Amino acid sequence: MNTNRSLKVPWFLILILALLFILSLAWFSYENYRAGSVPWQIATSAILLSIPLGLTNFSIGVLVMATRQKRSQGEISGRLAKFIYWTPRIAGILITVFVALFALDVFSEGASFWEMLGGFLIHASPAIAMAILLAFAWRWEQVGFYAFLLAAIYFLRFMLWNPLQNIPIFLIFSLPMLVIALLFWANWRWRDEIRSTKKSG
Repeated sequence: MNTNRSLKVPWFLILILALLFILSLAWFSYENYRAGSVPWQIATSAILLSIPLGLTNFSIGVLVMATRQKRSQGEISGRLAKFIYWTPRIAGILITVFVALFALDVFSEGASFWEMLGGFLIHASPAIAMAILLAFAWRWEQVGFYAFLLAAIYFLRFMLWNPLQNIPIFLIFSLPMLVIALLFWANWRWRDEIRSTKKSG
C-alpha cells in the first residue's frame, strides 16, 4: 500500500468551504448587529461561532477528500488516515466545549452559589453526557457515530416548529454534530485500514 502520496486538496473545495464559512459568519454577525449588539459583543460572538462553523467546514473537507481518494484509488493515504482519525475526536471536544459555554449563563442570574451551581450542572448536562460518550467513542467509533447522530437529531427538533427562525441552531449545533457523526462512521467503516495506514503513514 502506497502511503506516501501527497494529500492534494482541490482548490475549488477550499474556495467553496472558505466562502461558506465567511458567509455564514457574516450572516450571524449581521443578525447580531440587527439585534442591537455593540461591536465588542459582535466580535466575541463571531469568535465563538467560528468554532462550530470552522470545524463543520473543515470536517466536510476531510470527508470529501476521504471519499474521493477511496473511490479513485481504492485506499486511503497515511496522512489522510490521520486526519480521518483525529478530526472527529478533536471536533467532538470543541463542540462539547462550545455546548458547555451556554451553561455559563446561569452565573449571571444573581442567585446563591449553590443555586447557580445546580443550574450550571443542569444546563451543562448535555455537554457532560457528550464528554462521557466521546471518551467511549475514542476507542469505539460506533459509539461516536450514534451519539453525535442522536445529538444532531436532538437539536434538529427545533426546526420542526419554526424552520426559518431556527436555522442558526441547525448551523451551529445540528450540522456540526451530523458531520462529526459521519466522520466517526467513516472511522468505524474503514477502521482497520485507517489504523494500519495511520501507523505506517
